[in-house]
Amino acid sequence: MASHPNSSTVQIVCHVPDTLLDGLQVDMVLHSHAFVIRKTGSFRNHTVRRVMTRAPIIITTIRGGLANQMFQYAVARRLAYLSGGHVVLRLADDFEAQHERVFGLRHFNITGHVMYESKLAVTLQQLFPAHPQPIPEKIIVEREYQEFVPYSGKPALAGLKTLLFVPELLAWRDSIQLAGYWQTERYFADVPNLIRHDFTLKDPLDARNQAMLARIRSRPSAFIHVRRGDYTSPYFARMFGSFPPAYYHHAAQILRTRFGADLPFYVFSDDPAWVKQNQIGGPDAVFIDWNDDAPQCDLTLMAACRYAVMSNSSFSWWGAWLGERPGGMVIAPRIWFKSIPEFQDVVPDRWLKI
Repeated sequence: MASHPNSSTVQIVCHVPDTLLDGLQVDMVLHSHAFVIRKTGSFRNHTVRRVMTRAPIIITTIRGGLANQMFQYAVARRLAYLSGGHVVLRLADDFEAQHERVFGLRHFNITGHVMYESKLAVTLQQLFPAHPQPIPEKIIVEREYQEFVPYSGKPALAGLKTLLFVPELLAWRDSIQLAGYWQTERYFADVPNLIRHDFTLKDPLDARNQAMLARIRSRPSAFIHVRRGDYTSPYFARMFGSFPPAYYHHAAQILRTRFGADLPFYVFSDDPAWVKQNQIGGPDAVFIDWNDDAPQCDLTLMAACRYAVMSNSSFSWWGAWLGERPGGMVIAPRIWFKSIPEFQDVVPDRWLKI
């Protein structure tokens, strides 16, 4: 038995060989005191625990791409860390089909329990048998997220409905359910090292990315991330909008003026043809265009750069934030949401807005 470092927790631990867990989903089902491992997916875990605890349970709904998932995890991780509680990552049963996304957090050194919607209640009761109420009554749902919350029409829904910063979360130390995007570091600014540690890769980069990482680290460099894709569609163009080449050229010139005309630029984009055609980063820029199915590798390369030029993209944001260091600089757009101009919390004040 082992004790949780921040609470009066007793754990009954069943260690499972790595060879058994490769390619398996750990489905925590209890029969008396026995654990059953079912082959249901690709998430990998090393230890299955039954936790005898009354510590807070922080349930965060996971939705969207990797960068959205990172915000959703980070807000819950901080709350659990400061309260001695447990992170539960809540996924829709048809997560990948519904969102055309993958559970990208599995590539990082995250902590917590991954649970699917249909099994949430029974799994929580089995995993936390001593907890008086494993599913929290308190729920906070962001305004723009409400349509995606499976329990949004039920009377149990409580809390704020807003896309703006929710300061009451900073002091919260009890169980809670969260459903939103939480796109501001204000939710975890007091635990930056914890979050950066959790977002390190579990597995080493492949040879090509390792070589590029070494090249980036060999001298001070900058990344430019260009988000286009669905941002160019009429719906998202009204909400976000994509930036013209002039924005990126201006940002690159600012960095060259301050840090040297020979500053190397590494360009990342979901529209490689557009960035090459418009010479984003200049004629000598290096275009990283081989990690379509491995965005966590792009993030690692971006974070290795000392300087950053962002688009209004959460993926840009994490590349810049993870790579922040003394002497660096982040250039970000002045307006993030065209449709919500009052939403200013996403870009920290210390970053240069143009």
